[in-house]
Amino acid sequence: MDRKTAKSSVRKNAKAEKPYGTAKRTPTRTSKPSTAPLPLSVPSSSSSSRLPGPPSTEFRKICFDKIRERYPGLKPRSDWDILKLATTETLPGTHAEIFAGLDKELARNIETYGDEINDNVKTLLDTYMEPTGIKPPPGTSNDLIFIRPIPDSQYSIRLFPGSYSNREYCLDFLDTETGKPVNSPFEYELWAIPDPDAPWLSLPMSGKLHSIERTHGIKQGDILPGCEKFILRDGQTCMLARPGRQPVRFTVPLRRYGPEVEAESMVVLDLPRVVRL
Repeated sequence: MDRKTAKSSVRKNAKAEKPYGTAKRTPTRTSKPSTAPLPLSVPSSSSSSRLPGPPSTEFRKICFDKIRERYPGLKPRSDWDILKLATTETLPGTHAEIFAGLDKELARNIETYGDEINDNVKTLLDTYMEPTGIKPPPGTSNDLIFIRPIPDSQYSIRLFPGSYSNREYCLDFLDTETGKPVNSPFEYELWAIPDPDAPWLSLPMSGKLHSIERTHGIKQGDILPGCEKFILRDGQTCMLARPGRQPVRFTVPLRRYGPEVEAESMVVLDLPRVVRL
């Protein structure tokens, strides 16, 4: 084979082995995915696992709580009902009409992905996770929820726990008299600031904080009433600044899970944290 013929053969073979077809080529397509995807992924703001761990909650329970809030008196018939009723926008109509719509959607999913869609739904509902941003029901009180009135205001701040693994705490505003959550009820700015007891150990900077909703691009006027919340971190110091009012400072509590155990490889010397001069 001469050199010219060899080059022509190489070009021909290279063209035939291209991984992508030309514009005229119709891409191949399978009629059915090999596995059925979960209809809902675990939120990125949550830590999840298949087994219960420190302050974690079964996703099934989270869904049931949401259903009771959205559909009083409605009892889900299946795992599919539980997932869809809790994770989609509130469905209109009577209970019978809602169930009819859910049945049609399930039938479409089974036709596309097969019966294994039901196994995937059950797997997701059986997952334990640490959700962040789910507000406690009205009147809920425990050792992890803190409500403090804001001076010279008819409102309070509420701190409630988020993911323990990510050390996330949440903040929202309440009407002090009614206890109901409200969205940005007055002009203010919320800032993360250095630890006032040792500011030289922190980064020499402060940062303005925004609610989850605003961070995701939702306009202030479009946030559902009482749904606005902020994500803070355990041990974080914050300042609430208001025009014409004295700023309010607070530090988010640090959570500890289980008994306090000192590392066996260390000897801890007893020294005072603060020394008065």
